[in-house]
Amino acid sequence: MLSYMTPESVVAQLAASLLAHEIDASLIASLQQPETALILQKIEPRVAPLLDKEWNSQDFEDAAVEYCRLFILDPVAPARAAAYNEKNSLEVAGRIQFMLDSGFLELPERFKTLAPDHVALLLLVYSTLQGDDSIQFKSDNLAWLPDFSGRLETECQHPLYLLVAQILRVV
Repeated sequence: MLSYMTPESVVAQLAASLLAHEIDASLIASLQQPETALILQKIEPRVAPLLDKEWNSQDFEDAAVEYCRLFILDPVAPARAAAYNEKNSLEVAGRIQFMLDSGFLELPERFKTLAPDHVALLLLVYSTLQGDDSIQFKSDNLAWLPDFSGRLETECQHPLYLLVAQILRVV
């Protein structure tokens, strides 16, 4: 499947994975694949130490605390369209909910608990589209990404979320 994906789609899926839930061992393992790690270190050099070592429980705890601070408990960088685009957030959520209800979109388990206007869910949908469909989807549903990316870059303290902020600049 990856061979049919555009670079933008791959990048969008990576960002979606990092934003959908707390970082776990399987996500770190995929980020630490040599070719992937090399690319990620070029995007955000501060991730190098995290991608070059075996994570211990404190590393996962630090990442989880930052995830909660950024996105969950009185979030400093809310990951939902409603926080940035109030007039269109209901439309965004409605379009995604329609896609889910109609069976057009089947979500991986980790995405099923996310709000329909959550950035990870929107990025996942965007990554499945091509051509004019992806352009239209981005225009209709992801116009707030620069605001989110900027806030994430300003507020985050963990290199992996700084990486996400950089990645979102090219989505």
